[in-house]
Amino acid sequence: MAKRRKVRRFRTVTFKFTVQQKGRVDAYCRKHSITPIRMYKKAIILFLTNNGYGENYQSEPEPAKNQLTIFDQIKEGVSND
Repeated sequence: MAKRRKVRRFRTVTFKFTVQQKGRVDAYCRKHSITPIRMYKKAIILFLTNNGYGENYQSEPEPAKNQLTIFDQIKEGVSND
């Protein structure tokens, strides 16, 4: 029996561009023979990978409940005075 493919889900996103920005996007897409949607997707992926949200993204672990932070000690020092 063939293995079923995982269903890919999409979300709708809208952008608001000025007339000048839309003209620039259209000119870029005509020059490089790509669709605007493909350009948007590549730009978003490039931005995310450059800012630490690439394929190897790992969220920061939550600190343990009994772990103190520097801000906890500052607040305690002010309230004790």
